[in-house]
Amino acid sequence: MISKKRLMVLAVFILAPVLIVLIRSAEIQIIQSAPLSARARDQQVLIWTGQPPRGAIFDRNGNVLAVSNRAYTIRVDTAVLTDTIAAAAAASIVAPAVLRSPGEVSARIQRIVDDSRAITPTLSNILYTNVSPEAITPLTKTIAEQQLEGLLVEPIWVRSYPQGPLAGPTLGFVSLQPQGYSGVEGYWNSELSGSMGVRMERGPMELLVVTPTQSGASLVLTLDSALQNFVEERLSQAISDYEAAGGTVIVMDTRSGAILASASAPGYDPNRALEIANSDDAKQLHDPAVSDTYEPGSVLKLVTVASALEQGVITTRTVYYDGGKYVVSGKTIRNSDLVAHGNVDIGGMLAESLNVVAAQISEDMGPEAFYYRFGLFGFGRPTGIDLGNEAPGTLRTPADPEWSVVDLATNSFGQGMTATPYQVINAINAIANDGVLMQPYIVQQWRADDGKVINKRSAPIQRVVSPETARQVRAVAAEATRLGTPAALVKGYTVAGKTGTADWYLRGVKQDTTIVTYVGFLPAAEPRITILVKLDQPTPKWAGQTTIPVFHDVAERACQILGIPPDSVQEAQ
Repeated sequence: MISKKRLMVLAVFILAPVLIVLIRSAEIQIIQSAPLSARARDQQVLIWTGQPPRGAIFDRNGNVLAVSNRAYTIRVDTAVLTDTIAAAAAASIVAPAVLRSPGEVSARIQRIVDDSRAITPTLSNILYTNVSPEAITPLTKTIAEQQLEGLLVEPIWVRSYPQGPLAGPTLGFVSLQPQGYSGVEGYWNSELSGSMGVRMERGPMELLVVTPTQSGASLVLTLDSALQNFVEERLSQAISDYEAAGGTVIVMDTRSGAILASASAPGYDPNRALEIANSDDAKQLHDPAVSDTYEPGSVLKLVTVASALEQGVITTRTVYYDGGKYVVSGKTIRNSDLVAHGNVDIGGMLAESLNVVAAQISEDMGPEAFYYRFGLFGFGRPTGIDLGNEAPGTLRTPADPEWSVVDLATNSFGQGMTATPYQVINAINAIANDGVLMQPYIVQQWRADDGKVINKRSAPIQRVVSPETARQVRAVAAEATRLGTPAALVKGYTVAGKTGTADWYLRGVKQDTTIVTYVGFLPAAEPRITILVKLDQPTPKWAGQTTIPVFHDVAERACQILGIPPDSVQEAQ
């Protein structure tokens, strides 16, 4: 007979597991009921997201520059296509849709599957992307008929640029994510992108949440495609004629700051941007007009003269003596022609582009007044133009440890400092615009998906010199242009402008080549357009021989396209 003690032990062994199960059941059903129920519901909920199309981009006349089209991505389910037989079967139906051989497609599938088994995979599961709707329809039909598993077909929006390389660097490009990079696409990425749509459901009969996609806003640019096309062709011709490494041409509306054309070479076709990004030419995927800085050279003598006039340091009749060289803190400043010109007035200084006189003017102004004025003209900081990746340029001042009085002298003729082409044209444009520095811009209208339209208004940043000072500089520059660079003149129009030739350095070493610039505006008395022409390392290496012919042709065509009437003075002649 079993003793009571043994019965007690046996009862414990039998009842203990039951008790544990009862306690655990109570804990799950009572204490943890709410959080576990929530987890169960979450696992039963399906969440779908939808990518909206990016907004379109138009030029000022309604021509389409960028648009999003429906396309498809084919992905590999690496958990299903696990062997070569399955990969070959999938490849045989994918190949016609992507215009590839079944062997090539099968090899791509196998690489993706093999990579997925690695400890740290390096490949995505995308087999092909940007597949057209026309090609995807028979593919999905075959997949359904054969009940083939392992291929995932997803709808996407693909960015397309109908005008090809036209204004490519200015427009920028879009990655597969999609994310805008550089140019308009980069700066306006959030507005162009719109917002994702979300659909949450618990089975087909219980819809929980629906948030519709919202297409991105469309943008209307200030660019004129006809002018843009001419500018790009003329720049390309100049690079060929003068064996230049590259260049930039910008046409700006003087009064508003709107960019009417902007071309940089070498440029790129944004339709091929992703292909270029994976090549040795990836460095081309930016806009030199806004992202690259250089020493502008003597074009900035116009800014020096305007600043000195405004400070009351000189008048247009002030005469300086040019002895051919000028020593500043042990450094000798020389004219580009290495000639002493004797007594010259301000007009003569501009016509002959005399570094010696410019250095004396800056010395007479003094560092405080000089850098105050140059700062007002926008040097040393970004212009704020609505394009991605803008560089600020460099302008040392007496507050910088590395500054010296030599900087004051060389800055007066645009050396020893750097600026982007947009900074240079915007500064000179302030003189053309009666002394008011404008905010340059390239988007003139913003059209939201809900129909709301926002028009961009021209925005003055600040006054840098008085209207009278600006008019005096324009008059002096117009006469200097007539005498010194008559090739810049356009029949029927007065022109004012200035050349600039600066040394070019490679990794800090001076090269026997130059970067040349011409900035001019017309009609000189009441300017309507301001134009910058920049060429990198041309032959010959002087601005007057290379940039001025380009300026003349661009100015002439711009006046025709934009309907700018000739000067009455020139018409009388």
